[in-house]
Amino acid sequence: MTHETFVIIAKTFGLFYLMGFFGVVVVHTYRPSHKARAEHAAKSILTAEDRPCP
Repeated sequence: MTHETFVIIAKTFGLFYLMGFFGVVVVHTYRPSHKARAEHAAKSILTAEDRPCP
């Protein structure tokens, strides 16, 4: 196996690995069952002290 062959295989495998990983992350993030958790996480970083004074 030459260096060029190894590089082509590594680049191809890396591309498919990253595409698959991206797909898994997107599906995991946008699952309807996680909507409540995502809403809570979005609102939990803002507390009463973080808002401007009236």
